[in-house]
Amino acid sequence: MIQFIITAFICVHLAACLWYLSAKLDNFNPNTWVVRFGVEDSSIGRQYLASIYWSITTVLTVGYGDIHAATNTERLISVLWMMIGVGFYSFTIGTLTSVLSRIDTRSS
Repeated sequence: MIQFIITAFICVHLAACLWYLSAKLDNFNPNTWVVRFGVEDSSIGRQYLASIYWSITTVLTVGYGDIHAATNTERLISVLWMMIGVGFYSFTIGTLTSVLSRIDTRSS
């Protein structure tokens, strides 16, 4: 379980870094999320926090909507990260079902 949580945190971090990189590769043009969200002049810590926020809301839900994709690169990253989120849910539910099934079998 601890290994799963650590892996999840690493994946969230990598997705957040990739999300920020997408804006940087577009030279922070006005269509990138960094400019639209208004963090282009903020500290790197605030930009990282905004990236982590996007990463978590996108993988756990379909996103809150305040930070959304507008460029093609951002859309591609968002779609891939949402698909990983579906896999995350499937894996988590399957694992919990398996654990509960084993507990039930032992008690029977």
